[in-house]
Amino acid sequence: MATACAGFAWMSTWDHDALNSPLTNVPLVLAGVGVGLAMAPVNAALLSATGSAVHGVTSALLVVSRTVGKLVGISVLTTIGLRRYYAEQADLPTPREVCTGGRTRCHEFDAVLRDAGLVQLHTIFLGAAACCVIAGLIALVVFRHADTRRIRTSAMDGQLG
Repeated sequence: MATACAGFAWMSTWDHDALNSPLTNVPLVLAGVGVGLAMAPVNAALLSATGSAVHGVTSALLVVSRTVGKLVGISVLTTIGLRRYYAEQADLPTPREVCTGGRTRCHEFDAVLRDAGLVQLHTIFLGAAACCVIAGLIALVVFRHADTRRIRTSAMDGQLG
């Protein structure tokens, strides 16, 4: 989760030209790998806490829970980000104040709108980084006594065949 947090925190610093650099892939990979690395320990802890007869159902419920959590999380973060965007947009000058010659659209006004959009994205990415910190702290508390080493893989060798 710390790796994912670092990726999201980095993304919260992006500017208008960030996507033009191949370096943009680094925080994306950090966030993806960080979230991916967090999945296996959660699966192992949950399976160690349930009987082998219900491991299939347990795994399925974990996948559903993870999916619902991601959907709720992105919905909440998007709502917060949009609220921040609308608050930023309320203070924007009108196109006629920015554009010369009475035009209602110009490059300068487009830049003002992109700045407001960046505020929204920065808010979402900072929120995702905060969620990673919270999830990591919760995992440290909840899973600190999880018996994930109860079954040795060598004991399973004869059963795989």
